[in-house]
Amino acid sequence: MALQLQETLKEAILVYTGLSPATFFTLLALLFATYHVIYELFGPSETHHRPRNLEEMQPLPPPVQLCEITSNGSNTKKPLLMAIKS
Repeated sequence: MALQLQETLKEAILVYTGLSPATFFTLLALLFATYHVIYELFGPSETHHRPRNLEEMQPLPPPVQLCEITSNGSNTKKPLLMAIKS
């Protein structure tokens, strides 16, 4: 029974694709590996998970001002304010 199924599959692969079974399964494995590589590079990642609605978001803490600051750095006795948004 298993040998008959194997022969039937070999003939079907050859007739429908024109490839030998070894070539067919090699190409299938390469396509599968390529899909997984591309999905890992461009697919969603769990480290960059964003909340789907406002209820999942936590409120930000209020800003803290430690001292007087300058906006252009003209006063050397006061620190310059810098912000980095990531």
